[in-house]
Amino acid sequence: MTTEQRSAMRDHFSDFDLDSTEFNDDYDEVLAELLEKCPVAHSKVGRGYYVVNRQEDVRRVAQDWRTFTSVDGMFPNRPDGMPPVLPEEIDPPYHTNWRGALNKHFTVRKVAEWEDSVRKQVDALIDNFIETGECDFVKEFAALLPGRVFFVTLLQAPLEDLDRLVDVVDDAIMGSPEEQGPAWAALHTYIEGYLEERQQQPPRGDFIDSILEGVDTETGEPCSWDDKVNVATLFLSGAVGTTASAIGSMVLHLASHPEDRDWLAANPDEHERAVEELLRLNSPVTGTSRTATKPIEVAGTQFQPGDRVVVNFAAACRDPEVYDEPLEFRPDRDQTRSAVFGLGPHRCVGSHAARLELKTSLEQILRRLPDIALKADATVTYSTGLLRIINELPVTFTPGAKVGDPR
Repeated sequence: MTTEQRSAMRDHFSDFDLDSTEFNDDYDEVLAELLEKCPVAHSKVGRGYYVVNRQEDVRRVAQDWRTFTSVDGMFPNRPDGMPPVLPEEIDPPYHTNWRGALNKHFTVRKVAEWEDSVRKQVDALIDNFIETGECDFVKEFAALLPGRVFFVTLLQAPLEDLDRLVDVVDDAIMGSPEEQGPAWAALHTYIEGYLEERQQQPPRGDFIDSILEGVDTETGEPCSWDDKVNVATLFLSGAVGTTASAIGSMVLHLASHPEDRDWLAANPDEHERAVEELLRLNSPVTGTSRTATKPIEVAGTQFQPGDRVVVNFAAACRDPEVYDEPLEFRPDRDQTRSAVFGLGPHRCVGSHAARLELKTSLEQILRRLPDIALKADATVTYSTGLLRIINELPVTFTPGAKVGDPR
């Protein structure tokens, strides 16, 4: 079946579905068509929702938290059994209090202190397959690195715990609606147990201590224990899912565009800008949901109180009104208007950490796997919803030597 035939099966303007096969299979074409012809799409799925696509409108909705609240949830149709996702699903001033407590652990200077540890974790994962000359880069690297960094750097918890949670995290991020709720609940249970253990230990002045200390809610009362657990749970799932997606997309580009791969190997000073451009091209987060609090018109569409509105960050990152030839890889672009890490008060607190993991991975891949390429006849498939994640990424490369144990 051709792309045109598949797309004809669904009207993405009036019957959009983040989780549909048609959107997943024709992702690039659907985003381009929405940007060209449909500034606000509508979905009939579940309770129904709207999708805002052009960057100017995405920016307006994402930044106006009073008119478009996050309190009703980040999922347009929430999986059963999913606990609250904090601080993503709260508004200022409560949200501001949490960000004030946590931002200090994710500044550029603080994250730079992780570089040696991240590089060791990157090399350890590459060591696991470098002698074989081939691997599934998603399953053997991209899906593993962010969790290792989170456990070693932030939780300071045993990697053995992560090994037991890998499948649970996958289900929470990529599972069906029936799988997601129980998976989030299982992550919540693990995090709660870990926080209870840390409560009994001397303070370390770290990220977890800031969560345990908590903040005041919008009423001035101390936040609940459940809210503390929910905040830590989001950081685990968010750190793993979004960064894994970004790494997978970056490596797919290197493996399928040897001219860009070789240019980046010869121009290490361009790595930071290349990471930004690859993130823009392949936004790991498709979008998140808001809820209108009052009647308002956006791009010719009238919203009423209670209407769910998805801000389409992936489309905003490809808006031709902002980016000339948006599907081309151009590291020299001006990225000051990038929406890849979100916009407004909910902009990703871990953006500097994600950049570090991506840049370090890029450096070590180019150094240790310089001829990485897609395996012959490889078929790359995706899972698309609020996140877009590569399922498998079979690659080949000239076998090399291990560098040693990161511990």
